[in-house]
Amino acid sequence: MRNMLPFLKKKDPLPWRSPHLPPSSYDGSGFPFSNLPEAASALIPLLRSRLVAALALGSFTIFILLSYLAGIPVPLLSSASTGSFPSHGLKRELWADLSQISLRHFVLQPREIQWTTPSSMDQPVPWTVDPLLPRRSSNLASAAHRGIADLPGGLVANGEHVPHHQIEVYPRVPLLHDGQTFPRGRDLIYGITTTVKRAKEMSELWTRWMVPVVEGDEDNRPGCMVLLSRDEDPLEIEELKKVLKGRGLNCGLRTSTHERYEVRVLSMTRELKDYAEELGRNFDWYIFNDDDTFWLDQLTVRRMLGKYDTTQKWFVGATTEAKNQLDQFGRMAFGGAGMLVSDPLMTEMYNVWDSCHEQFKHIFGGDEMVTRCAALAKGATKQTVTTEEKGLHQFDIPGDSTGVLQSGIPFINLHHYLGGTWVHLFGYGTYRTDFSQIQLLQRVVEFLGGDNMFKRYVFGDGKWLLVNGYSITFFEEPLTKNMMDKMVSSISG
Repeated sequence: MRNMLPFLKKKDPLPWRSPHLPPSSYDGSGFPFSNLPEAASALIPLLRSRLVAALALGSFTIFILLSYLAGIPVPLLSSASTGSFPSHGLKRELWADLSQISLRHFVLQPREIQWTTPSSMDQPVPWTVDPLLPRRSSNLASAAHRGIADLPGGLVANGEHVPHHQIEVYPRVPLLHDGQTFPRGRDLIYGITTTVKRAKEMSELWTRWMVPVVEGDEDNRPGCMVLLSRDEDPLEIEELKKVLKGRGLNCGLRTSTHERYEVRVLSMTRELKDYAEELGRNFDWYIFNDDDTFWLDQLTVRRMLGKYDTTQKWFVGATTEAKNQLDQFGRMAFGGAGMLVSDPLMTEMYNVWDSCHEQFKHIFGGDEMVTRCAALAKGATKQTVTTEEKGLHQFDIPGDSTGVLQSGIPFINLHHYLGGTWVHLFGYGTYRTDFSQIQLLQRVVEFLGGDNMFKRYVFGDGKWLLVNGYSITFFEEPLTKNMMDKMVSSISG
């Protein structure tokens, strides 16, 4: 069991605006949310003023805590794991409150329940009056009164009882057998337009959803095709093949004659179908996504798609969260959130490829080209062709994204977590690089499963908010239950 490292946040985030500005459409006014629920759009400064300290367990710590009851050995707790919180940046009253908590350990005891519906901000949040970490005085008094041996777990750190908390969790492996027909892994194919250099780096993450996680399911892996520029070095392409094979990724590599990246994205409408024919395989779903789209769990993707009749023409995706982006480009499917195309529609898009290319090749973004091509093939408009899913995220969120990730909205995927131009997954206080942050989340979600990631629990009657796999927040003034359908304002602007 690891120590919790305190990540203390002042009342106002510093810097208030991200030092790394988003793309040129950013005008300094920030990006109000546009496609989140209405309650989420009203970002409330009140909560920001009350949030004073986040004990950002590195998500991996929560993994360690949960694994205690999974049969993984737990090291002895040392005296180095206790001590006062640093007072720098904290109000005197808050520091006085926190200084009475010397323990840095707790155990989460999972109790499995059945998953029924996707998470939302409107769902009741598990709520208890028990503090996540007790004050030393009350903890010692309780141990003296009842005896350590009679307290749950019997773990001790520096004379203090380590608290056990039972929490409700979903199965680590999402279940797909409730009578509904779901696509198999082999019914999906992912198409990624990228470069050799990026593919070598990002494919470490692709294993999360392209390599079967269920034992004995090797023949059920999704298809994968990587589209590169014809200008790539052939020797580098051969090296990439070895890298992908070494990671268990059965991805085909193709090169495109189109010089412009965005047109190569559009050309996926033909490349993917041609590749499927080469393989001699039929796919129900063709998934376009950016190389930095991170799907939390292949099984939750398949469950989401289970509601759609694959004999019909479907174009599934999500628009941007940023009002400025929406104002500039209009409502459409944004590529980082993924664009999931059913086979009948993909066939029609293949058939109208020449018209799509001729009409849309000069448009700014590849995702808009694909959206317009889908609209042309379906007889719809750019604004109406997309069937939007709330769990898909372009994640056009500038700066500190902690408030969004702690909000309770559903997450099937993430995007824009590299380069410092958009999302800061752990705010501004982390010492980790962008890539090591997403690697950390990958390891955590592999342990917890997609349904448990970012699931919320409140302790201490509103003083503590635990977001599973991600963070722990201590509030100067306690939350109330009617605040839980609101979102903490942490983003820039």
